[in-house]
Amino acid sequence: MSAFKNIDISSTVIKQNVVSYTHNFTTSSAGIQSINIISGSVSSSYWNSLNVLFYTSGSPQYPKEHKFEKPINNLAISARGATQYLNKFHGYISSSLITIPQQYYGEKIKEKSFTLVGKDFTDNSSNNPKIVDDGNGNLYSTNAHHSQSTNHASHSDNYVGNIFYEQGIAVITETGSWSGSVDYSDITKDSNFTIQLDSYNTMTSHEYSVTLMPNEFNHTMNYSVRMPLSGSFNTLNEFTSSIHKNPYLASEFTESNFTPYITTINLYQKGDIDTPVMTATLPKAIRKSNKISTTFKIRLDM
Repeated sequence: MSAFKNIDISSTVIKQNVVSYTHNFTTSSAGIQSINIISGSVSSSYWNSLNVLFYTSGSPQYPKEHKFEKPINNLAISARGATQYLNKFHGYISSSLITIPQQYYGEKIKEKSFTLVGKDFTDNSSNNPKIVDDGNGNLYSTNAHHSQSTNHASHSDNYVGNIFYEQGIAVITETGSWSGSVDYSDITKDSNFTIQLDSYNTMTSHEYSVTLMPNEFNHTMNYSVRMPLSGSFNTLNEFTSSIHKNPYLASEFTESNFTPYITTINLYQKGDIDTPVMTATLPKAIRKSNKISTTFKIRLDM
């Protein structure tokens, strides 16, 4: 009776798929932090880190005369042909930092999925401040009252900060006014806001084909089909032990048309048949055919 068979490696299919999931957070969500960076406060160390890691390529700070000159591109994003404008990060300590734990966004925050809404502030029409990303790492408000460009809300003149997708960090760098009474620096300072974003994860799928020929795997490995030895049994353990000791099957399982049902397929490393590296449990038992070949597709997502 054969209990093992080599898999045809040429039939293995490996492919990658992107999986996204929409998350909704509030200020009370675990791990969501909002840090208002103010000169002279303990949070100034956050400004130093942001400045060196993302905005000045290792320089300690922007020279004041270059503060609003040509945008500096983030290399990881400009490599895709996109432009991230970093020139509005001021040469002095003043910004709002929002951090999202990696357990939520996976490999990165999906581009054009980030939305921040300030719930404690409204304009005269009861609209809340809304800030989104443009897909290139820039943040802008879709309903700002003060617009620097009449072309579109997402014009670079209206950018109010940056988002770093791979690090789960959003920075509001604009210190001006969203409306007549609400500044951008107010929106996440000691206030109630919501965040919506899509996570981004690449799933690698390995699909293995296991083909059973009509003359293979036609014997069952289930001990319950054996006949118990003759005699009386006082306990279930005695009855079970009797079945294990009897090599003969019950008569109803010895007919020529009997074939077993398959419930589990184990995959092993070559040369090691003791411990399976993967166990595939079928959603329902499949009867093995002794007339035609049967192929099972086993997929492992990682």
